[in-house]
Amino acid sequence: MTGLPRSHRPGRLSFAFIVGSLTASIAIAFAMDGVLVRFSTDVPARILAGAVLFNGTAIMQSLVGGIIEWRRPGHAIGRLMMLAGPLYGFVSAGWSTGDTLRPNLDPAAYQAFSMAAGLASYPAVALIAGWIPLLFPTGKLPGARWRTPAGLLLAFMSVGLAAWAVRPGPIVAGRDLVNPVGIESWPAFLQVFVGGIPIAVLATLLQAIAALITRYRRGDRVERLQIRWLVAAVAIVPISLLGVAVEVVLRGPGPSPNGLLSSLVSYVGILAMPLAIGIAVTRYRLYEIDRIISRTIGWALVTAVLVTVFAGTVVGLQAILARVTQGRTLAVSASTLIAFALFQPIRHRVQTVVDRRFDRARYDGDLTAAAFAGRLRQQVDLAGLEADIADVVDDALRPSSVAVWIRTHRHRGAA
Repeated sequence: MTGLPRSHRPGRLSFAFIVGSLTASIAIAFAMDGVLVRFSTDVPARILAGAVLFNGTAIMQSLVGGIIEWRRPGHAIGRLMMLAGPLYGFVSAGWSTGDTLRPNLDPAAYQAFSMAAGLASYPAVALIAGWIPLLFPTGKLPGARWRTPAGLLLAFMSVGLAAWAVRPGPIVAGRDLVNPVGIESWPAFLQVFVGGIPIAVLATLLQAIAALITRYRRGDRVERLQIRWLVAAVAIVPISLLGVAVEVVLRGPGPSPNGLLSSLVSYVGILAMPLAIGIAVTRYRLYEIDRIISRTIGWALVTAVLVTVFAGTVVGLQAILARVTQGRTLAVSASTLIAFALFQPIRHRVQTVVDRRFDRARYDGDLTAAAFAGRLRQQVDLAGLEADIADVVDDALRPSSVAVWIRTHRHRGAA
């Protein structure tokens, strides 16, 4: 797939959106990195890695949104992503540089920056995790019935953010930063809207999940593939969190030596989301998702089986050889050889089973049929034709077995 043809050429407004979004995201990213390098004497590895990936995600949001806008001008997903890029970059700058900037900025300027970053955090999360998936992949709501709840959530959050912007007192509870534009006569009933902002964000996220499920159940093959791209990218984040939870259960409470690794996996999941959206909306190599999913699941299962075999063999051999040798070298070496010997057979078997379930539609049926028809016109050997038919059926459908039956016609008068 090479993507959808453009319905019309992008105009000056599209060009202004693309340039403005990319310029803002890049400027914010360089400013955040400059603050960390200039004012931080010792930046932790996790914060530094997070800053780099935050920058990459913000720029990627703007870049992918710009590509969508260029190929499909006016598409809501592209324009929301171009808005999400600078917004996400600004919020990330507030998270990463807040403590570093405080002693180096004027108190009033720092209060204004903290207030703006705090206010922008909720719209950024709601936009990326809620509104973009809610409108994905068509740029429109799934139906007319979705307009009322979506409008109510948007109105509630807008009122809450406006009320929070002028609420007097601390910007964040428990901190000494005071809102510089707070109004003393602020009505107390507005606190309901301010306190309900997190609930509105969560409700937007749940609404987006429900919309994706509805679209997947009602959609055609193309729309389902688009949704698979998004879900595959988003799934990286909970998988990394699941790995952290398993590590905590096995290791017990305390600092994790692999905390940086799990954080990087989570950040990569966030970075993969705009890439998946861009592929899905432009339909570039759309049909590759089934193959990616099958390979990911296959290698994950193979890794889990081999790790289980290795650990079990090490424990078993240590118990058996405890009376013969006091070291672990022999048990570890033997377990390594056993795992190595089992790698190829297990990988082949597991991948075959996974492909049969998740990679049944790896190729576009029309392209497969057209390619086969072209070869059929030139094929004269019966054995070669039989093998070609079996290969096409196996690639397109992944059946458990393939057999070709060719009927022979007898001439009249034959015995």
